Amino acid sequence: MRILLTALPVHSHLVPVMVPLARAFRDRGHEAVIATGPAMAHLPHSVAMPDVPAPSGTGAEWSHQLVVAFAANVLDFARTWRPDVIVRETSEYGGQIAAEVLGIPHALVDIAPFAPLEIPLLDELVDKVRARFGVAGTDPVLTAGLTPAAWHPAQHHFRVPLDQGRVDSAPEIVASFGTRVTPDSLPTVVEALGEIDAHSAVAIGHADWKGPRPANVRLTPEIPQRRLLNNAKLFVTHAGCNGVREALTAGVPMVALPLFGDQHRNAARIQDLGVGVHVEVKGLTAAVLVEQIKHALNARTYHESAEGLAAKIAVLEDFRTIPDHLVSAV
Repeated sequence: MRILLTALPVHSHLVPVMVPLARAFRDRGHEAVIATGPAMAHLPHSVAMPDVPAPSGTGAEWSHQLVVAFAANVLDFARTWRPDVIVRETSEYGGQIAAEVLGIPHALVDIAPFAPLEIPLLDELVDKVRARFGVAGTDPVLTAGLTPAAWHPAQHHFRVPLDQGRVDSAPEIVASFGTRVTPDSLPTVVEALGEIDAHSAVAIGHADWKGPRPANVRLTPEIPQRRLLNNAKLFVTHAGCNGVREALTAGVPMVALPLFGDQHRNAARIQDLGVGVHVEVKGLTAAVLVEQIKHALNARTYHESAEGLAAKIAVLEDFRTIPDHLVSAV
């Protein structure tokens, strides 16, 4: 089969799942490419959609103009390449509309299940775009969830394995706030970690760091998060979907400091499931954060809940078997 995957040109939407998924299709003998914007078209198996810029801002990814441009670009490409099915990620809607125009099946890889809830009147907005292309809505033939049912329901649930490489002097606490923004509260996080009797590793981005440098905190532009979480006792996070999924897979409790978008819903879910605490960033002080970190680090109930959820994830199928399920579905 020919599989066209579609994803917004955002690193966190592509690298952890969509690129290895395209590779999994290819390993099974299918033709597979990823349609994305020029900013990320350097990634393996990708093809540039010329009119698709990276989403701007730090809110919900929806943009009427972006969806129309993506759908139009996908249609231009698909009419020549002729895919049998289109597989989109959660925040990219142009691929689904293009599939509806072409009359071919589409599937969803749900990398961020709470993200659509951040878009007011989403169904009405998507229907307006459909009307522009003169098509009606259709359901996906497969919805692949990458979190367990306890986190969010889906037709099928899969796990995304962590990297298993060895890390020397692995820290007890890992802190990271993603690739898209460096929060103003990051110096407060580093200061608080300096007050904790534990070794920590913090991703601070590539800007010139002018914040504190505690002796027990390793500051680096980037960290091998997927490997570090295998040995960590706590994850301090902005509650982005990739990081949350990785911590759940590793059975590591979290201190969630959401910044925008679906991160607030993710943080609330972390607290509801008893796998961590939700801390508001506004007005946050190092003293308050120290208290919350110590609470999450030392309360056995968080660790037990996280380990229990990780055990449920461990028995799920590897997400790289999604191609087999999709072939069966179409």
